[in-house]
Formats: sequence, structure tokens, C-alpha cells
Amino acid sequence: MKKLGSILAGAVLISAFAAIDARADCTLAVAPSPFISRGQAFGYSLDISDFSPVPAKPQFTIVFFGTKDGVRDIPLQGETFPAPAAFGHYNLTGYQNPPSGGLSGNYTRYVLIYDKDGFPFCISNTVTVTLQ
Repeated sequence: MKKLGSILAGAVLISAFAAIDARADCTLAVAPSPFISRGQAFGYSLDISDFSPVPAKPQFTIVFFGTKDGVRDIPLQGETFPAPAAFGHYNLTGYQNPPSGGLSGNYTRYVLIYDKDGFPFCISNTVTVTLQ
């Protein structure tokens, strides 16, 4: 019975990722660099594009996932960026390494983009950020 549960869980995960538009592209980067000194502000740049012949302008939800020093530090459901998006380039700002260095570590981040109906649209690459 455990094996059947594992197979069903895997099938659900595969189905979710199969629903992602194969023509879509979501690219994540860290700005100004992946090495952030104490007290320095930083952000992410995100490009959302679609290679379909007639691009639509749907509203997307950006949800972050990732780890700190190899341990998940964002809740399982992810952390939603507080602004909606459409196709285009975005500078996701508002992040800072505190002067105290209390958040020092190695972070990985990627985003899952959901369409207006709550279905996965695309998943970005994973980036690494080091807060010193």
C-alpha cells in the first residue's frame, strides 16, 4: 500500500509539471550580484515570456521556493511575491541583508509562476545567493 501511495504522489507531481506550458520561459537572476554584504540591498530579476504566436496578457502570481544552507526555509506552499505580473521583465526588490549579519548563509531560490486560474505556468531556474 505504501508503494501505491508513492506512485500516486509521483503521478500527481508529474501531472502538475506536465501542465506547465512547454513554450513558456521564466528566467530568474540575482541583482546586483549573488554575494550580498551586510547591510546591502538586493533583488531578483525575473523574465516571463511565452513563445506562442499570439501572446496574451494574463495576470500571474509569483511564488518563491528554496533553501538556506540546504534546509528548506520557505513554507511548503511557497512565499508569494506581493505584486502580480504579466509577460515581461520584473525587478523584484525589497530584500536586504541586515547590518547585523543575522541572516548570513547560502540560499537557493526559484519561482513557480501560476496563471490567473491558479495553474502552474512555468518554473524558473534556481539561483544561489550568499548573504555574508
